[in-house]
Amino acid sequence: MPKFHYVKRLCAYLLIAAAMLLSIGTARAAITEGENGRRVALVIGNSVYKTLPSLPNPANDVEEVATTLRAAGFDVTIGVNVDRIGLEDTVRRFLRSTSNAEAGLIYYSGHGIQVGGQNFLVPVDATLETPYDVETQTMPLDLILNHLKQNSRVQLIFLDACRNNPFNAQKFWMAEKLEPVGATRGLARIDSDLGSLIAFSTEPGQVALDGTGALSPYSESFIKRASEPNKEIRQVLTDVRRDVIAMTGGKQVPWENSSLMDSFYFIPAPPPPSVEPMQQVSVPEGAAATKLPIAPPHDETGSALLVTLNQLPQTGKLSFDGKPVEQGAKMPAAALTALTYDSSGVNAGTVGLIGYTVSDPYGQATQGVVAITVSADAGAKLAQLEQQKQVRLADADAYLKTLPRDVDTPIGVGPVKTSLPVVPASAAEMTFKVAALPDKGTLRAGERVIGLGHVLEAADIPGLSYEPQIGTENQPFALTLQAANDNLPAATVTFKPVLDACDTSAAAPLDLQGVTAGKLPNEIDPNVALPACMEAVKAYPEVARFVYQLGRAQLANRDTKTAFATIKKAMDAGHVRAIQELSSLYEFGASVPRDAAKASEISKGGAAKGDPFALHSYGKALYYGRGTKANQQEGLRMMLQAADLGHTYAMNELGYIFLNGVNVPADPERGIRFYEAGVERNDIYSLNNLALVYRFGKGAPQDLTKALDLFTRAAEGGQPHAPTNLGRMYRDGVGVAADKTEAVKWLEMGAERGDYWGALDRAVMAKEEGGDSDGLATAAHYFALATAINMPGSGDPKNQALAELKRLPNAAKKNAEAAFVADLTAQEQKAIPKSKSIDDRLVKLAKATWVKRNPRYDLF
Repeated sequence: MPKFHYVKRLCAYLLIAAAMLLSIGTARAAITEGENGRRVALVIGNSVYKTLPSLPNPANDVEEVATTLRAAGFDVTIGVNVDRIGLEDTVRRFLRSTSNAEAGLIYYSGHGIQVGGQNFLVPVDATLETPYDVETQTMPLDLILNHLKQNSRVQLIFLDACRNNPFNAQKFWMAEKLEPVGATRGLARIDSDLGSLIAFSTEPGQVALDGTGALSPYSESFIKRASEPNKEIRQVLTDVRRDVIAMTGGKQVPWENSSLMDSFYFIPAPPPPSVEPMQQVSVPEGAAATKLPIAPPHDETGSALLVTLNQLPQTGKLSFDGKPVEQGAKMPAAALTALTYDSSGVNAGTVGLIGYTVSDPYGQATQGVVAITVSADAGAKLAQLEQQKQVRLADADAYLKTLPRDVDTPIGVGPVKTSLPVVPASAAEMTFKVAALPDKGTLRAGERVIGLGHVLEAADIPGLSYEPQIGTENQPFALTLQAANDNLPAATVTFKPVLDACDTSAAAPLDLQGVTAGKLPNEIDPNVALPACMEAVKAYPEVARFVYQLGRAQLANRDTKTAFATIKKAMDAGHVRAIQELSSLYEFGASVPRDAAKASEISKGGAAKGDPFALHSYGKALYYGRGTKANQQEGLRMMLQAADLGHTYAMNELGYIFLNGVNVPADPERGIRFYEAGVERNDIYSLNNLALVYRFGKGAPQDLTKALDLFTRAAEGGQPHAPTNLGRMYRDGVGVAADKTEAVKWLEMGAERGDYWGALDRAVMAKEEGGDSDGLATAAHYFALATAINMPGSGDPKNQALAELKRLPNAAKKNAEAAFVADLTAQEQKAIPKSKSIDDRLVKLAKATWVKRNPRYDLF
């Protein structure tokens, strides 16, 4: 038989054998539905308490837990030793990241307290010395969990916060009740809803131990077990329980309550190892040791792979590191590329077969075959392959050097394509390892979440995307790539998260679907915000936040009719804050008839979705029965929730209610606590309200020095009524030397900000100055302005300003009219309705000029 026929038949036989080898089943990969979805985690550890006993472990615990969760694909928001305001800020940043998450996780380590069957996280500045402290010093866990339930498919809660109760007070206010502290041991049981898992470091009502090491027993075991690949979460927790019982001698028994509907894996199994199923290589005849150009296997996660040699060539000698290899030998995957073949004494045309299995740490395996042909001209082919390899390496090296060094990535618009260049065709078979990864945000290749050490195919790189974490603007994050199996210099791409101009110019405060702290209405510059938000809506039509912020910009531009339609569009697209904004338009009667019932009905929807502004607005409506049937208990609860999220409007309303005993027994100390909480957040209304307490000594001893300081800070911050209060102190010499000039300055500032009483008091001062025409004209000006800005139902029911205006001589009114008219164009004057009396005309002119240079309805 001719030699070449023999070789062809042998090769055919070997290919059949290879096919048979490859038909052997591989281990099943554990796949979780939605495993590539967004995973977000809030991790908080409080150790160093200012007045409560410090805890040795939590700060260490959560740093390690955060690292473990990042490796599991979670975008982690972390807080370490946070005070109440820091906790508030950390929680809000986390809640902003939860929208449409596949899985949301909370891990808290530190002091916790149960009151009235509810659990509260305790920040490091809490004292918990008086009955008022839980509602202003702690954070209710339910507030975070309920929001998470609305925004993620799976909720995972881990609480290592069951220490002895170190708190001095034994009763705390919970809405309308003074509740005793729960059993002083541990936290209260939490029942999980469908899709939730609640895990405690010990049984409800029992105490967890700190342990003797750097980590608590629970955290130490959780970190270990959650890092084990391809282990379902319920098995993880079973193993954790076994570990903790052993570590604590049975004194601590972890507990969980699960209503999960699907399997969940912290580190799910990736696809099985990638192996070239059939490789053919040639070796020179009579060569002592030829290195075999075998393509290396790899898997997506860059895990250490093990190779088992199931079949060896029947002729020749296979060696590794100069030593013969035996059938069944096991070696690292990298060793496969270092195998050599000795063809001494082997005839040209002989074909040998290497059969091998590549297995990963997840129990998955893939098989491959290498057919070795002994050939007289193989040396030339090997030289050619080596030359091609050098070209490939050179091209890959050049490619890595051309990667961009800085890539701007907008925050809050979803995954942002990195637009990295395509790998040259000559290097298309190379793989690249992720040597450094952003520790905040999520890197993806298509739908696959990329972690540290993961391996990328050349085709993956142009499709990489990065989704920055909310709150990371101006923080650079590095991605470093290096050739997976070749010694080439690494390349680093730096991502720079940036805020869209629409967010910087028109974002709303406390918007849990927003991405930044936001601006008050009076801080929005429509000349900047309008074009920025129109561009954002055009660029990202699917992002409802930009539509809402465009509506805010239109309100700032006094285009309320257009704003109404825009905000309605944002609400229909799912932006929750837009619900409350639309409600406020009905409340103020802006572009639509004023309708308290409609406003209340709309805000109810926003409150149900946990928006702080809607919780305050609808809670207030319920409490007072405005536009809806009164329900004081539910209204109070909602306003407390809004305050928990840092909404200072709610803090001020609660302060007013408790200070003055509105529908509840008066409790001035409780009211002052809420004012003080607002002052800690530099809220201008809280500053003014607390100043009034010290000015008149209501609820606290009179302290005029404090009052003057607080009024000044509030006025300088833009509060509309504080200037009037300051003006009166200077006018009357209360707590300060009487100063007419200072009084006039502050009263005019209050009037300009829309305060009726500031305008009235300034007019009275001008009238009392004397009978000259200038003084009386000034009086007419401010009496008319006061009448124009008097708010029906909440201002001066007697409308004293109008009565005083009518008493002034017509000459003074004519002079005031001329001054008003000078501020208006001819067209603006024509737009003012005709008046039967000069008093009515003055009021309309005052309103027109004030609106022209001033505020919108939503300014304060």
